[in-house]
Amino acid sequence: MGDAPLGKAETAGTIDDPAVQKAIFEQAYRQTCEQLEDAGTDSDIEALSRANTRRNEAIDEQVAAFASKRGAECTSGCSFCCHQMVVCTPLEIFDIARHILDTKPDVEIARIKGQLAALAPLPLDIDARYGADKPCALLEDNRCTIYAHRPSLCRTMLSTSRAACEASLNAKEPAVPFIPEPVVLSFMLQLGIDYALIQCKHLSTEKVEMSRALLIALENFEETFSHWIKGQDPFPDCAIDMGNGLTNRDMAETAAAYCGVV
Repeated sequence: MGDAPLGKAETAGTIDDPAVQKAIFEQAYRQTCEQLEDAGTDSDIEALSRANTRRNEAIDEQVAAFASKRGAECTSGCSFCCHQMVVCTPLEIFDIARHILDTKPDVEIARIKGQLAALAPLPLDIDARYGADKPCALLEDNRCTIYAHRPSLCRTMLSTSRAACEASLNAKEPAVPFIPEPVVLSFMLQLGIDYALIQCKHLSTEKVEMSRALLIALENFEETFSHWIKGQDPFPDCAIDMGNGLTNRDMAETAAAYCGVV
């Protein structure tokens, strides 16, 4: 598209600089709108998945840089953080579901559904879904089975102490030193993308709990995705209260006004 890579706004400063955050939001919004408009004959899911992939690549590049610079101790096979509630966007849910349905054998899909069904009834709060006895349904042998498609929450968890992660999980006290910059970057990127989805496609961008929502998407992908594309809430019983009294749409529109995007 001839633009700078998503997440690399041409603005001097660091990620905690409001000017940088505004530039990241504006760039994510503009590039997502262009990507959706240039989709041509592609299906909605293909065009939207590409937008999600572009975001993931931007996050991963920045995460790798900060991990190296700040001494993150996250390594392959380290899964202490994979035992908690995961909050996703609807787009992330559909991207993960499509990947599973397209690449996993029926027996593996059935196993994943069973593990999701065991977690889905738990209350939608952090305490109820945190602990060594509540591994992510997508975890196998301490490794993520959908790693390339994992949600942004999982991508941006960078701990500077593996020992603290292990102690925290065993004590059920989630107090871990982490690197915050990738979280801020991801938040501004996602708000920009969400605003584009709202403006260009009139889609719901409300955050949902992964286990419940993914089970619904796997059970009936086409119908659930169709509801979403029509502007409906695809996962009404999976919504997460972000604790600030605002919907995700509220936050995206507020960010757009703050960043001067109309």
